[in-house]
Amino acid sequence: MKGEVGFRVLAGAIFLVVCIVFFQYGYPYHLFLKEQIRLFLFTPGYFLSYFTKPAALSCLTGDFLTQFNYLRWGGPVVLGLVLLLEWILCVAVLRRFTKEYFSLVAFFPVVMEWILHYQINYSLAETFSTIFGLLFFLFYVRIRSGKGKALTGLAGILPLYFLTGTGMWVFLWLMLAESIYRKGGWIYQGVCVLFAVFIPFVFRPFYLLTYKQAFLYPATNSLVLVPALLLAVLLVLLLNKPVRFRLTTLAGRGVVLTVLLCFLGLGTYAKANFTREKLLSLDSEAYFGNWERVYRKVTACDLPNPVATYYANLALSYRGEMGEKLMEYYQPASYGLFLNVGPESPVLNIFFSNEAFFHVGDMNMAQHSAMLGMIFLPSARSSRMAKRLAEINLVNEDIPATEKYLRMLDKTLFHRKWAAATRQMLYADPMETNLWLQVKRGQRFTSDLLRKGNDHETSLKALVEHHPGNKVALNYLLSWYLLNKDIQSFGDTYDRYGKDAFPFAPRIYGEGLLIWLAGKKVPEGVLKSYKIPTHVISEFVEYTKVYEAANGQGAPLQEKYGRSYWFYYHFAQMRNE
Repeated sequence: MKGEVGFRVLAGAIFLVVCIVFFQYGYPYHLFLKEQIRLFLFTPGYFLSYFTKPAALSCLTGDFLTQFNYLRWGGPVVLGLVLLLEWILCVAVLRRFTKEYFSLVAFFPVVMEWILHYQINYSLAETFSTIFGLLFFLFYVRIRSGKGKALTGLAGILPLYFLTGTGMWVFLWLMLAESIYRKGGWIYQGVCVLFAVFIPFVFRPFYLLTYKQAFLYPATNSLVLVPALLLAVLLVLLLNKPVRFRLTTLAGRGVVLTVLLCFLGLGTYAKANFTREKLLSLDSEAYFGNWERVYRKVTACDLPNPVATYYANLALSYRGEMGEKLMEYYQPASYGLFLNVGPESPVLNIFFSNEAFFHVGDMNMAQHSAMLGMIFLPSARSSRMAKRLAEINLVNEDIPATEKYLRMLDKTLFHRKWAAATRQMLYADPMETNLWLQVKRGQRFTSDLLRKGNDHETSLKALVEHHPGNKVALNYLLSWYLLNKDIQSFGDTYDRYGKDAFPFAPRIYGEGLLIWLAGKKVPEGVLKSYKIPTHVISEFVEYTKVYEAANGQGAPLQEKYGRSYWFYYHFAQMRNE
């Protein structure tokens, strides 16, 4: 017994450490995002709102613990401890049916739970639905009286649905597995199953859910039921004595451990989205204001993805290098400057879309995008969007709206300090307002503007015309024209605003200007007035000679000029997305 206890302690400790290390160093940004797309308030009204849907206890517990994902190491530690608790309960369930401890076998449903957490929409609430279902089943099997057991099981189904949602199905499957073990009670089991199926149909209108949601809440798909189903199947398999005997031997444990590791490895390979993790790393570091880290990451990963380009351009803008390094990254025309929002847009793109609007100073579109970002989330609640909406209204000097969001954040565990600091800026003397707020208020529109939601050109032109000193918007407008190969508009805009904004023409702008000026065949004196570096002019002459000698073929130009605007202008294919 001492050896078995020691083995269980060692197995649990190794599992916990591996889980924490993996999610901290291999998959942390998915956990950061899970906190950002939820909002937990310590208010009576918010607490009661959980009872407007099934699984109130599971959602309350899961959302409360999800707050800790805000902290570095917080999410991995919480997830590791929750999965460890589930494993302990799985061991206890198996122990109720066998004399041996099948500690390694009990890891299979927990590893499945681990794999499911690779999904953004898979929450701790879904894991707690399984945990509470296991707890109720352990309570149920301890009852020795047949009548008492039957009454407890039947009476517990409805509260299980109200409090745990899918925890009801976890309990039912394990109860069916126990019936196979006991070889009886099929009429009672049938009554329980029919009652359980009946409940979602009855309460669906009250909870305002679709049929699928009523049966699976708080989950978004049926995969939430797989860990419990896997445990029930293992229970049935362990009823076979030869199987139990083989699994207790050293060789049997070795086989189980090998299969378990393969299961985890294959599940990680199939379900873990490491490309999305890289994109989320850019987004989360941007959210935390670590723009230098965003720049290093986007340079290292070099992803041909519009979202990666979106954050690359934001990082370049924050560093003041947009005109110098615009073409060093994949540029899908202007789709990497703003993330278009439409009926077919991914939810994450909608969630991210406010960042560029807020950065250039278009507070109306930033607020519109932030609202959409919150509305289209599964929970329709977001700590991150609440903070952004508070910032937008702070910039707009709308005190009541700012206070609305700050009062919400006052009731949170980890955002209350941010709310207090923001409130100080809200009521600060205008002469003492910090530099960031002065800059943001100096970017916004001074009059109303009517345009389509995705008409970014009109928005940028209006920002620059209202505030010629808004260099952020000017850089975005110049880049917009370059990336759309609208050389005439680029040249006219640079001629009007850029000559005074830049002491000398940044490299990429200089390359675009040379195309524009060459088309106009301006005299040398006019060319000098644009302050284009001489080496850029020399390279343009050389590029033109090679281009003409190659008869328009890109291969001879790729190696030396592949990162130039001239190469993009001649060879990038424009298409609608």
